[in-house]
Amino acid sequence: MKSHFLFICLISYSYLFSQNLDEDKYYAETKTIFIESEIFGKKRELQVFFPDEYFWHPEKKFSVLYLLDAQNFRIFNYVKGNIELLSMNYMEPMIIVGIATEDRWFEFLPKNNHPETLKVYNPPIGGADKLVFHIKNEVESYIKNNFRVNKKRWGLGHSLGATFLMYFNTKEKDFFDYNILLSPNFSYDKEQMIDSIKDFVKKSVFDREKVFYIYSGYGDSYEEQFNLSLKKINSWIKAQKKHNFIWKYERLNINSHDKVWLEGVYKGLLRQ
Repeated sequence: MKSHFLFICLISYSYLFSQNLDEDKYYAETKTIFIESEIFGKKRELQVFFPDEYFWHPEKKFSVLYLLDAQNFRIFNYVKGNIELLSMNYMEPMIIVGIATEDRWFEFLPKNNHPETLKVYNPPIGGADKLVFHIKNEVESYIKNNFRVNKKRWGLGHSLGATFLMYFNTKEKDFFDYNILLSPNFSYDKEQMIDSIKDFVKKSVFDREKVFYIYSGYGDSYEEQFNLSLKKINSWIKAQKKHNFIWKYERLNINSHDKVWLEGVYKGLLRQ
């Protein structure tokens, strides 16, 4: 009975609070949150952004975008700014859950199959399964239990972050609906991700749309190396014509690996 009364009080408070909000003012906020992680054996940091609409409309539930590399506040703020601007007219506002990564090579890369890989990527590497578990079972559970979210999930990653995002999808087919991959590294470990993607696409049945927007640039050593692998998997996927599997690749007129963020983020968001 007490819990029922408390629930009613919270709903009433939220309603009264929303009535006093001025829609000409801004209420969006970002919170730094630490949650206990069993898989990592420590507290892990999240950067969580709530749009103005989260406060203006307390009855509404929001989509969630998982952003990798959120330990870099400049990246987080850039993505946040794009979403805030575009949601004024062109897209639904959403909550951003930024995953703060402590060791990119360990957390983003799956275990290597070839010993030669360790000459390029110094150990420790190969902890991607831990991060998959952390996001799916620990972060997602926290987000669903504490905030007003709907079922739609976006993923966004750059370089090794995009490599991990693709790996995540091959392991957990139904978690992400939309994926924005910026300059993914599919050349890692003699292109093991290409084999994983092919296996994933061939064996999976997609009951709803599974969408990937992939962007890369040209010119520098990273982009040229990664584009060779991207070209291979892009050609293979185009020939499959898999039901509900949507794969859109665009090579941008950008001659820097790091600058792919600048155009890839808003282009990917606008395609929803």
